[in-house]
Amino acid sequence: MVPFLFSLFPKGSSISILESAVKLFPSANTVTAPSRCSDVSAIWAPCICTLEMCIGWYPCGLKYCKGKPENALQNNGGGSYRCGIKTCRKCHQYSYYVREKQQCLWDE
Repeated sequence: MVPFLFSLFPKGSSISILESAVKLFPSANTVTAPSRCSDVSAIWAPCICTLEMCIGWYPCGLKYCKGKPENALQNNGGGSYRCGIKTCRKCHQYSYYVREKQQCLWDE
């Protein structure tokens, strides 16, 4: 952190407590890299926790239907016309290190 910010947040403040809780990811020079938590059986062993977050529905475009619309003034004849909103789904997978498997029981 920038030294200026240390003066803004006194020791014992919520930001310094948060910084003390954050640990560096184990470096590549460790004896064995941690496995994924779903592959680890010991509840006290360190592992890589994975969490998938999904937005199940969000508008991402217009939906077009084929045929004749109910209101004939919208379209002369057949073809396609706008009839709604197209929806999409987006997921992201986050992986992070935990010191004990018990901190990641959802990754089974």
